Amino acid sequence: MAKKKNIKNAAHTDNSVKSKSPDMRSKVEIKQPLPQNQERISRLVGSVFIGMGVLLVAFGIYSFIRYREEPLFNPDLEAPTLDEVTSITNGDKIMVKGSAAGFDEVFVYVNEEKIDTTKLDDDSKFSYEYIVDEEGEYAISVAGVKGFPNRTIGPRSTSKIAIADWTAPSQDSVTLRYGQETNKNTFTLAGTTEGNASVEVKRGTESFGGLSDSKGNFRIEGIALDEGKNVFSIYVEDSAGNQVTLDEKIRVSYSPTGTVNGDAVVDEDIPQAAGAFDTLFGNQLMMLFGLIALISFGVSSSVVYIKNKK
Repeated sequence: MAKKKNIKNAAHTDNSVKSKSPDMRSKVEIKQPLPQNQERISRLVGSVFIGMGVLLVAFGIYSFIRYREEPLFNPDLEAPTLDEVTSITNGDKIMVKGSAAGFDEVFVYVNEEKIDTTKLDDDSKFSYEYIVDEEGEYAISVAGVKGFPNRTIGPRSTSKIAIADWTAPSQDSVTLRYGQETNKNTFTLAGTTEGNASVEVKRGTESFGGLSDSKGNFRIEGIALDEGKNVFSIYVEDSAGNQVTLDEKIRVSYSPTGTVNGDAVVDEDIPQAAGAFDTLFGNQLMMLFGLIALISFGVSSSVVYIKNKK
């Protein structure tokens, strides 16, 4: 009985496999081998792409190495033009602008040392901002560079000087000359300070200014006065924009009926002490009259003496 049962189970299993086999075969994909010539083409294309990749990598390494090298100098190239360089500033930025037609970029030099490169725009113009870390003078120049990977560089442009000045004018370097009394409604202030500095005299909303020359001499005329005592503050600003307010105040007394002549200008040739001009003029006039009288007396005496002797 056991054998018959096993035979029956085996038959049942065989029938189950046979009933399922068509579905399983439908899910199995049978690949046909590629034709021999197609396989060769695939291998050839793959080899070509691998070779091109190796060549590109090699060319990239070569170009990088050559590009990092200093470009070859060509004296026949035209030097770029520096159109604008900040001449003097009390900040930490120096702006450099110019043009370099025919080049790809420019090298920027500060005090004969290359510090950076900058690209050109579509109009062959360039702009570069140099940050300084201390005050002083900086000689700025540029040179044009072109080519890849073999690059050439032309002559440098003419250098331009930029000055970073962070120090305000010294109060000790400022001298002021003016008269402290006047009978006119304006006065003149003269003096010395830094060269090419601006000097401003202020009282309330009123302001009067002038510029010193290259040697530092300045003169401000027509400073308005009110009757009585006038007090002014004075400010000095150098060409870089550094400003100092003097501790010293300007004090001028104005009296329309006073005896002081002139406009309160101190000048070695024009005495400005009260009544000094009138006194000096009067003394000179008296001396002149005295001299004339003395000469007249001498001539008269001589004439009388000669007549009496005859």
